[in-house]
Amino acid sequence: AGVKTNSLPSWLALALAWVLALKAFVTGGSLIGAYLIGVGLVLFTYLSRRNSAGGRETITDAVGEFVAAYYSAHLVIPTIFGARDEASKTLAGSKHPGHIQLQAAVRRALDAFNAGKMTEEALSQMVAETRDPYLGQLAFILRHASESNQKEILGALRDLSERLDQRARLKDKSRVALALVNGTVRFLQAANGVVIALAVLVPFWWNYYAGAFSHQAILMIGATVALGGSWYFEEQLAQIRERVL
Repeated sequence: AGVKTNSLPSWLALALAWVLALKAFVTGGSLIGAYLIGVGLVLFTYLSRRNSAGGRETITDAVGEFVAAYYSAHLVIPTIFGARDEASKTLAGSKHPGHIQLQAAVRRALDAFNAGKMTEEALSQMVAETRDPYLGQLAFILRHASESNQKEILGALRDLSERLDQRARLKDKSRVALALVNGTVRFLQAANGVVIALAVLVPFWWNYYAGAFSHQAILMIGATVALGGSWYFEEQLAQIRERVL
């Protein structure tokens, strides 16, 4: 399932960069054209990775609700897949991307178990599909359920649920604290893109830059420094969010 984000779609960034590159090639700026093709590919890769990270975050949000529901279900149905089937009902009907992806992974794990796969295999399949560390912790608890009594299982589930609740609170606080900085970085990235587009599209500026390879080099160096700086600060923000969460 797709993940709704505020980011520029990776395919759109690639298309815009290549349209500018085509214009540059046609009007005598071959060096800038080749540069914009490279920038488009880098943007496509970078935005795809960023959007994928956002998708994993929405899955963790869904896992928090699922673990809380699983804990409640396990009080009544003390079996691994019985409680999981009951807990998965909390995800049913939701249009949230994380809920949809998690529900699909849980359903496929249940189907695999009912088809004769071992518990270990079904759990591993579920974790592999979502690549969520908290769901991996839940799977670890369930793998060792046969070696533990009901009290130990419920205690481990309660501890995991509390960690997920703490993560949700920290996420809300960090989003507020970093909103201004993140918005500033996005504004600078957009401004850099606009400046590059104007340099290629506005005749007066383009005639200057296309007039000599040295002028094209100046534009490319300036664009690289500006874009590289904004991406560096965004990566620092991403690392801060990862450490917090």
